[in-house]
Amino acid sequence: MSGGELATLDASRRDFAKAKVGHPVLWDRGNANHKNYGIIRWPTALLVGVDGKVFWQGDPQPLRHRTEERDEFRRLLEEQLGRVRPPADRR
Repeated sequence: MSGGELATLDASRRDFAKAKVGHPVLWDRGNANHKNYGIIRWPTALLVGVDGKVFWQGDPQPLRHRTEERDEFRRLLEEQLGRVRPPADRR
């Protein structure tokens, strides 16, 4: 996320291109997402459930080395996916 109150869209594009950021980045002119979700640092990932509510927020990178947190992340993700995918026997 690049806050529009801190950097223009063009400046953000140049900075992320230089840094070779390989994932989507949200640029928000009014910093509304920063304010609405309490984002205080980059990178921050938000996973939004089918109900439109954030069910996980954080930096997913450190999860590779934190087994307990990674397992909880997977459990939450699978729970959300279960709400949108039919069970295997109903496919």
